[in-house]
Amino acid sequence: MDVVPATLRWQRALLCAVLVVAFVGFWRSTYDVFNTFKATVLLLGTIGLVALGAYRVSRTRRLAVPWNPAVAAACVLAIAFIVATLVSPTPLLSVVGRPGRHTGLAMYLAYLVLFAITTRLHAEAKPAALAKTLLGAAAPVTVYGLLQTIGVEPFGWQAVEGGPQVFSTFGNANFFAAFLGIVAPLATWGALTTTWSAPWRAGSAALGVLALTAAIASNSLQGPAVAVVGAAFVTMVAIGGSPTLSRGRKAGFIGGGAALGVAGLIAVALGAGPFAPIRAGLVSSLGTRTPKWVTALAIWRDHPVTGVGLERYADHFFAYRPASLAAETGLRRTTDTPHDIPLDMLVNGGLVLGLAYLAFVGLTGWALVTGLRRTTGDDRLLLAGLGGAWLAYQLQSLVSIDVPPIAALHYVLAGAIVGLGTRPELRLFALPGAPPLAAPEPVRKGKRKGGPSAAPRPARTPLAPVNPLLLGILGGLGLAAMVIAVTPLRADAAAGRALRFGGDPVAAVDGYRRAGDIASWESRYPALLGGYLTQPEVSRAGEALDAHLDAARREPGSLAHALNVARLSTTLGQPEQADDWWERVLDLDPTTPEVLVEASAHWLARGDSARAEELAQRAVAVRDSDATLWVALGQARAAAQDTAAAREAFQRALELNPQVEGGAEGLAQLEGLA
Repeated sequence: MDVVPATLRWQRALLCAVLVVAFVGFWRSTYDVFNTFKATVLLLGTIGLVALGAYRVSRTRRLAVPWNPAVAAACVLAIAFIVATLVSPTPLLSVVGRPGRHTGLAMYLAYLVLFAITTRLHAEAKPAALAKTLLGAAAPVTVYGLLQTIGVEPFGWQAVEGGPQVFSTFGNANFFAAFLGIVAPLATWGALTTTWSAPWRAGSAALGVLALTAAIASNSLQGPAVAVVGAAFVTMVAIGGSPTLSRGRKAGFIGGGAALGVAGLIAVALGAGPFAPIRAGLVSSLGTRTPKWVTALAIWRDHPVTGVGLERYADHFFAYRPASLAAETGLRRTTDTPHDIPLDMLVNGGLVLGLAYLAFVGLTGWALVTGLRRTTGDDRLLLAGLGGAWLAYQLQSLVSIDVPPIAALHYVLAGAIVGLGTRPELRLFALPGAPPLAAPEPVRKGKRKGGPSAAPRPARTPLAPVNPLLLGILGGLGLAAMVIAVTPLRADAAAGRALRFGGDPVAAVDGYRRAGDIASWESRYPALLGGYLTQPEVSRAGEALDAHLDAARREPGSLAHALNVARLSTTLGQPEQADDWWERVLDLDPTTPEVLVEASAHWLARGDSARAEELAQRAVAVRDSDATLWVALGQARAAAQDTAAAREAFQRALELNPQVEGGAEGLAQLEGLA
């Protein structure tokens, strides 16, 4: 067996298998049913791919590195991610990432390794099998989503994140629609390629239509929008490269398609006729995202060079969000990401990470353009399919999140584009003990007169002797990496068990504590334990306070944890500790009216009427149309014996809402005092 081609074949097969499982699989026994499982599969798959490559290197003592500008940019991007982690005040959180997102250093390095491996695997081989695998994985995902559309749900989900009940194997309608939108251009390639038989081409076209239908049924605009753009890109490339069409007809088709696209955009912008619901949905979607983008830019302006640290946007959201958003949503709406991946990079890593990411994306786009100019025929169409899918990802990334399966798809597509589009040079680095390479075989002439020359048979790569110690070390490192990689999943499984046995306090508490012990960096599990212990049927407030203190220690920038500690400290009669934690709460969130008025009530009970009045006044300044806030201000002023100002506040509250609790009573008390 020739080790080099054999291990390359195994790596290609493993890459395809890992992607299929990541897209289709989930584990219901875990707390986070979808993304933790998918992230673990991708990590284990990456370790397996690296292990195969390490075995190849150990036998040949040569390292083949695909080299071109995009690969160099990937190396710079990896360094930028490391810098963003080093500047983070919560480095473990930045390494692992937040639960449900897993966009920490470990996953991003895994994605970049997938990019490098995909580039290496397809520097000499076409990525057609990879494209077919993505289409194959999209089939069950699409079918499941369509079943949900008609009300067929075999799993009986009780709680769903992110909107409507059409989410398939992704657990979220936006991620599901985004995946189908990214795959749709590949379905267009499958329908147009001449390398498939007619039935397979028809099946690919049908899959594209069904995927678009399922994406529309999810009520998520980003999926259908990017599907249309990506499929149009593939179609235009196919028309431009058609050998049967004249130049004039090509220009006519492409120009007509472009005009149709512009007309569609204008119709959506104007909300004309059937496009009115699309425009309404678009306006609504942008309305929820624009404040997050504004907040991201505000955070970045204060941390322009290295950012606030990887996965740290959530810890700054309440402090930097616009006062108008605080007035509108209060504590009802929070987020751990700006829902724009370039902005996310800019916030978390500053210009260092933001520019490195844009360079990587830009050089991948350069590889796509270069490849489209260099290739012809089926190779060009395949590259267009991959490029259309990559373009679809870039568009949806402007309004979305890098969850594991979607992020992995981005970097794998980028690797396939760089490999096929540029055919990067493989630089060989000889390691100690490398046997000498065999001399190239001479070209043999054809036997027939005028016959073609026979292609030389590639020489087998010379192998070094098997080194059991080296293989043992590599195996031990791989096993250790796998044990580390499954740690978040083990913790999530323990929390899932606690959730399933919530009626048994012993089992539930044990499960949450075990989850927190396994994932020592993760604040979610002690917070879940604290929440469980405060339930009326359990009512163990002292232990709950300890759990919330643990959560706040693990994530000092979390408003939720600080609020939990402040409230429980007050409830348990620990006023000095409550003072400290309410101060921390106000540092994390200086504008939310509900937080300000709750802190005002705390200091009013502590006898500090001046502090209480100041906080209530700030709450009213943010949202002056809320009667309950005016009542709080009136109570603080009454305690400060400012009767006239207190009467004014109570009267304003009653004008806004005559039935507001405490308004009439407060005014009556003032009249009685008078």
